Amino acid sequence: MECKDVENKWEAYLNGTCSEEDEQLMDEHLNSCERCQHRLEMEMDEQESQTIKEKRLIEHKDRVNELPEKKQKRLLRRAKWKNRLTNAFTLFFLFILISFISGLLTALYYGFGGEDGKANQAMQVVKTATQMTMPNVYLGSSGLHTNLYFTADMDLSIKKQLGRKRKTIGQLEGKMFLNQLTVNRDWHDGQYDVQLYFLHPWFVSKQSEEEQGYYEQTLNQTWDTLELLPEGTVSELAITFDDLYEFTEVYELLEDMEVDIVWYAIDTGTEKNGSSDGSPYLSAISDIWGFHEDAVFDLTNFDFITERGDGDKREEAFTTGLKFLAENEKLTERYLPFMNRDVSIDERYRFVEEHGVNTYGVVVTGPSKELLKLQENEAIIYATMGDVDFWNWYNNSAGGTIYN
Repeated sequence: MECKDVENKWEAYLNGTCSEEDEQLMDEHLNSCERCQHRLEMEMDEQESQTIKEKRLIEHKDRVNELPEKKQKRLLRRAKWKNRLTNAFTLFFLFILISFISGLLTALYYGFGGEDGKANQAMQVVKTATQMTMPNVYLGSSGLHTNLYFTADMDLSIKKQLGRKRKTIGQLEGKMFLNQLTVNRDWHDGQYDVQLYFLHPWFVSKQSEEEQGYYEQTLNQTWDTLELLPEGTVSELAITFDDLYEFTEVYELLEDMEVDIVWYAIDTGTEKNGSSDGSPYLSAISDIWGFHEDAVFDLTNFDFITERGDGDKREEAFTTGLKFLAENEKLTERYLPFMNRDVSIDERYRFVEEHGVNTYGVVVTGPSKELLKLQENEAIIYATMGDVDFWNWYNNSAGGTIYN
């Protein structure tokens, strides 16, 4: 026999089922072939090992069967709990491992790019959009941190200036999952009453005398309210001008007035037709666009800015902010509930680039009796009053806030 002949009869030889003649020929070949002889030794060792295992298994079953039934059940329960604990520890380890990996990937996802990372970019959208669409409202003292599973949280205080006091009026909490942003505002009084309204001068000029008389009546009521307020109070006022003005021209209109200009209503091409819901009034709930004084340093690299001057710097800050929101328009739209979707932010930006930064009104704050002097200004055609507070028209040399 040759090796290939042995291969064909190998199983029969091992099982003892081959003929005597074949068995004799196989023995003769194995005596002369070291390779096949080595294979036979390997097969015999494996069979012996398997036989021992089977024997031990039978002996183990016999021993278990000999145990009392209660002990068998106890051993079975112990084995089940051991298996459960093993599975639990395995799942726990996998959970810790997956959480660690997701935390690392989340930090990389949101943090990649540093200041231009997704998380910082989303927070800048929220801050910029807030101060550009809510008169005399801005966000301060921000906190931002990433979590697990591609989520991140932002926490910002909502503030406004009333007199010389910068007061916190609520808290904004933002949650991100990948590129999705949800925001919740927790106002200190449970709600935010919108009291500052503007009219566009072009819109007013197209109204009937009767309607213009109604606007003038509202203006006089505002002056009457200011006149009733005591000397020791400060207020905020939204005033509408009779035309579009540049920043430097606004400073000339309010020259020698001891008030702070905190917010500018900017013409972006749609305001002359009133708000998107058909109302003539422009406010934080009707698609208004403007510029907060604090945005200068958030949106530019300027180290300082004069109180009533540097109009070009303010213009640059506004266009920079509008361009930034246009570049992140989808995220901005998800954040702004009252934005007019019929006109894109990019269209507004291109309008401002072409026609310049012009304001039709401002929010001013200061002593109530000082604000009352504005009734002598013929360039003011409409005004609404916001909050009133006790006198704080001075600068404290020291102060602070305790949050918890």
